[in-house]
Amino acid sequence: MIVVLAFAVAGAAACSGDGGEKARPGAGPTAPRPVPAAQLAAVTLPGSPGPLVDVITRQVGAAGTVRAEHTSAGTEGSKKLEERISAQLRTGVRPPSAQMTIIDRDPAGPGTTEAVVSGGVIYTRVDGEEQAPGKPWVRLSRQDASNPELAPFAKMLAGLVDEVERSLAQLSTDTGLALVRNGAFTGAPVAETLEGLRVRRYSGVTPASKLSGTEKAFQALSKAGLKQITWRLWVDDKGLPRKFQADYSTPQKLRGSQTVTYSRWGEPVLIQTPPANKVHKIGT
Repeated sequence: MIVVLAFAVAGAAACSGDGGEKARPGAGPTAPRPVPAAQLAAVTLPGSPGPLVDVITRQVGAAGTVRAEHTSAGTEGSKKLEERISAQLRTGVRPPSAQMTIIDRDPAGPGTTEAVVSGGVIYTRVDGEEQAPGKPWVRLSRQDASNPELAPFAKMLAGLVDEVERSLAQLSTDTGLALVRNGAFTGAPVAETLEGLRVRRYSGVTPASKLSGTEKAFQALSKAGLKQITWRLWVDDKGLPRKFQADYSTPQKLRGSQTVTYSRWGEPVLIQTPPANKVHKIGT
């Protein structure tokens, strides 16, 4: 889980020097101006997965911003796992940037992690604890994780980067749309109302053989005997996803469900990197 890894990074940070963060707070990729959903034109939703994903991807980029809520729940034998993530995202830039709050309800190590992702750089704060004197935030990136001077911590740091990037992919529609593109519909779309909006609900399934290139966790589950992932996707008339749900189980009794809800497409968001004097950079 993200929080467990983040606690470990705190220990690594305490062993490192104090270099300070050079980036200007709020700096990040320049994104096009967001367009509220109400100002987007209605689109025709294709009847097959690939073209539908193409339309959604275009509309998500056009809207430019979104609020997302992600809930994952699962069981591993008698152990129950739950994680909740709330986020503001800029979807008009690649990779997406985000401000996230991650709540891990694992009884063995519950906690709250805040994360800001901008321009491929991740800033994390774990339960508000200082990672170095006066510095509650840690800055790291894929480049930091490959730094040979941090070899004893490389696997741990890479794991944390993987976890944050996984959460970002789930929230930004990348994970869900990859499942849809590689899957097949199990029936005709159903028109219904979701949170007061008229939407189409698509139901489908993605076989394990088509999970290559999707989320690493799903690929690992396929090696554990996962046969398929069932999913449902709710899309409005502007081609914007409003909800995505995926469910899976394995012969080893690993069961899980992931649900992402999307709201306030194209509305202003505040994604700001922390002040430089509050950030500890690992390995400096």
